[in-house]
Amino acid sequence: MSEPLDLALHLAALGRHVFPLSPHSKRPLSNCPHCRPASGRPGHRIDTCPCLAAGAWCHGVRAATTDPQRITRWWTAAPRAAVALAAGPSGLILIDIDTHTDTPPQHPGTALLPGIDLRTEPAAAGWREQDYRDGRDTLTLLARLRGGPHPWPTDPAHRPVTADTPSGGRHLWYQAPAPDLHQAVPPKPLAWQVDVKAGWSYGLAPGTRTAAGHYTHRSGDLAKPGRLPDWLAREIIRACQPTPPPQRAPHYRPVIASGGGPANYLRTVLDNGAEHLARLEDGRKTVLSALAYKAGGYLAHSGLSETEVIDQLITAGTNSGLTHREAERTARRALDNGKTRPLTPTQQHR
Repeated sequence: MSEPLDLALHLAALGRHVFPLSPHSKRPLSNCPHCRPASGRPGHRIDTCPCLAAGAWCHGVRAATTDPQRITRWWTAAPRAAVALAAGPSGLILIDIDTHTDTPPQHPGTALLPGIDLRTEPAAAGWREQDYRDGRDTLTLLARLRGGPHPWPTDPAHRPVTADTPSGGRHLWYQAPAPDLHQAVPPKPLAWQVDVKAGWSYGLAPGTRTAAGHYTHRSGDLAKPGRLPDWLAREIIRACQPTPPPQRAPHYRPVIASGGGPANYLRTVLDNGAEHLARLEDGRKTVLSALAYKAGGYLAHSGLSETEVIDQLITAGTNSGLTHREAERTARRALDNGKTRPLTPTQQHR
């Protein structure tokens, strides 16, 4: 199935929610002028946006649909657009196994499998003696830790839809093991070079084509992807559960002569901002940018490291549904701008 429109319509008929991506950048096609944030204000909200009914593709993954008329309008206007699958609305998760030639993590005991300390795992004996070249190795390590002697069932009930990526990686599409999951991507992927796309995140559809090459559908039934083996379902849920809302400290006073007051003040700003971001349906980049700008202003006064603040901002962005790249680019740019206008909190916050 070589034509993008045919592929998109086929997937939609199977109940998979699709939307178009640029074949060059693999990013959603841009919003129309009415839906772009302007003057610090968000454009149309996804739940009331009139552009979608008129045939526009605004709002990226949030616009994903199974409506054949809308899909036909989209790919008639952009016939070479790549086809993307919205994971959560389609009832799926994507395990994205990379084979990049990156240097292994500096602290492998805690970074090969984020959230798992290999140094304290009895089942991880001998992990230091292994070579870890890419995501295939770290996923095998996780399987050995949690899956027993036969961690990858081959029966139809557990068989994923698999696709080879142009860079030599592998995509595995499974039934989602739980609702309300978030993606697990750097800095906290499922494993080193193994990301999980879930909820309001997306992946390239098996069979689609980009400027980099073809996402070749190798095996599995697109109509009935397999369910995860139990051990992997538990690990996916652990890695992709939403972050609990931060607890606000009562009667907080940010400016204190000692005791780390300025640092706590900025951490509270970041926690409250992350909580607000997690509730948004649209305008997340604008809100993240405003939060990062404010954090940049308070950075010097707080005494926190820029790395710590950037990590919190990126996590807040990705937990809200932005991709890691979108969150990092937005946060770094706005933080740098904020640093040029230092701020000092002078009022008590309760």
